[in-house]
Order: sequence, then structure tokens, then C-alpha cells
Amino acid sequence: CCFVIHKSHFPLSCSDRVIFLPGRFQNVSISQNETVQAVVSTIPSEVAFITLQFHTQHRNATISYTRMPGLGLSLTAVDSGLVSALRRDQTSLTLFLSSPDGNTVAGTGVILSYSSTDPVPGACNMEFDLEIDPNIYIHYNLYETTIRFAPANLGYERDGAPPACSQSTGADTRWRLQYDIYQYFLPENDLSERSLFTGFQAVADKQGMMENGKRVMTLESTDVSSMVFNSIPGQGIIYSVIVRDPLLNTSASYVPAHTYACSFNSTLDSCQTLGKISTKIFFTITGLAGLFVFLVLCGFGATVSQCMMVSLCSINTTTVRTFVSIYSLPVVYFINKSLPSRVVTWSAERIMGSEAV
Repeated sequence: CCFVIHKSHFPLSCSDRVIFLPGRFQNVSISQNETVQAVVSTIPSEVAFITLQFHTQHRNATISYTRMPGLGLSLTAVDSGLVSALRRDQTSLTLFLSSPDGNTVAGTGVILSYSSTDPVPGACNMEFDLEIDPNIYIHYNLYETTIRFAPANLGYERDGAPPACSQSTGADTRWRLQYDIYQYFLPENDLSERSLFTGFQAVADKQGMMENGKRVMTLESTDVSSMVFNSIPGQGIIYSVIVRDPLLNTSASYVPAHTYACSFNSTLDSCQTLGKISTKIFFTITGLAGLFVFLVLCGFGATVSQCMMVSLCSINTTTVRTFVSIYSLPVVYFINKSLPSRVVTWSAERIMGSEAV
């Protein structure tokens, strides 16, 4: 099938279109007040649904079913995607991209197609705004990074009724689906847009992620559809979920999402300062000094709870907690940055081993 992107402020013109090939990424720049119209044409009859995903490094972009974005019809994020279920005789599809903040947004996108036997990512969504939500939502702080996603449903024919999401947990329902959680590490100390886009090109579809990423956990449909990882500030990581139907031996990919566990727009946890030698030295010295002073205050051999109970050195509980909170931040940062990136992923497996039951 042919994938065509039109870019315009007003009615479309042939000179402003960008052609997408199936499964091939295309870089797109969205100017201020500009709408990018993605037109998918000549869709084969065996394709039951199509996903469009679009990725930027740190600026939000809006992806929408309609020219004017609306609640439940669009999503604004740095990693966003939509699923479109096709009608029986439908051979073309139109979706829209725009900049929500009035700034020029550069990103990369791809369109993937699936058959009626493939699972539909996010089709049993009960939490987020989109009716079918194939996206992965990432939240991070200095300590941990959490990903969440909506449950999938079984595939179905064009114009067919989607299988019920809340019926019994039999083998003929969506409860048989399994979810493989993947990580893909970007090159260390590389915060470039080029590195990120190259990473997405390697893992955007299910085959690419299975070949290049690391599977860290498999969740059953009865598990909570979320997972917690150690944060590694300044390290780019792409997360993805591949939902599998073990009965039909089919699968589909959610829209991958990325994080650096730091901010490109804030000075408090700025990605730009994390890689500087002065920052590493500061956090290292502060962390070690904080750890040493805390051990002295707690009498070296006493536990934190004992220190709070007996108020060693005449420090009350509130003061100790505040002290621990302040000085533990550099310690955690120092440990995360000192260990190899791949080492910290073990904690996610141990956490889910106890929580996903």
C-alpha cells in the first residue's frame, strides 16, 4: 500500500507531500500553526487495522483522527500513536499531526499494518482518553521509572464486533494474551536526536524490538499492566510492549516510548548538566559526605529506625527524615551513574516477581 504525508496550512497541494513506504520511517518537521495530513492509500484487503506512531526527542506533538484535535480523538506527547480499525471496503485513511505549543517540532514517524488475527494493542483501554490506546505512558523520578499501558484485545475482521473485554477469563477471550516488556538502551552519554531516531528505527516494530531489545519480563493478562525500573538519569532508554496471542501465534507492538530520566527543559534535573564532569564530581563528593555524616549521626552501628527512636545526637525524627531525603539523592545518582546501565534492570524483574501475582 502507499503511504503519503501532506503538509499544509490550508488546502493540500501535491508539492507538499512526503511519501511513506510500509514500515519505513520518515522524518517530518511540523512548523508553527501547521497541520501535517497523513494519507494512507491503496490499503490491501487483508489489513484489518493500522497504527501510526510519531516520535520527537523532547517537544510534544499532537496526533489526531481529525483535523481539529479533541478529547478522545487525539494524543499530545513526545511518543504518540493511534490505531485505526478499518471498515470492510476501506482502502484509504487520513490522520493528522500538529504542534500544540506553537513551536516547530521535528520528529520521525512510521505506519504499520496488522491482520485480523493479530492482537489489537490498547483495545481494552479503561484508563486513558483514547478508545483504543496503543501508547506506553512513562513517569520518572530520580529513583524509579514507571511504564503503564492499556490491555489489548483479540483481533477481529473488518466491520466485525470487537470481542468483549470484561467477560469470563476463558481461553477464547483476551485473557489469554501475554505481554512481553522490552528495553532498548541508546548509546551511553549520547543525547543527540539522531541517536534517538536511529534507535526507534531499530525497534519500532515487533521484529526489530525482539531482535535488538532486551526482554525483561512477561506479564499475563491477570497482572497489572505496569512495570517499575530503576531510573538512570542521562541514559536514553526505549521501552516497548509486544502483546502475543499464544493460541494463534500472532503478535503486535505497542507504540514504543523513551525517556532519559531527566529534562531537556528544566534546570533542576537538566539532561545537559548530568554529563558534565563537574556535576559528577559534585554529586559524588556530596553523596559520600552525606553518607559519612549520616553514619556518624546514627552512631555507625545503629539502624535508621533505632536512630529515630532514641534520637541519637538529639536529632528528632523529622530532622533525620529530612536529612536522609536530601543526602540520599546524590547517593542514588552516584550509584546509578557508576554502575553499568544494564546492571540496574535486575531490580525490575525482582519487583515484578513479587508484585505481578
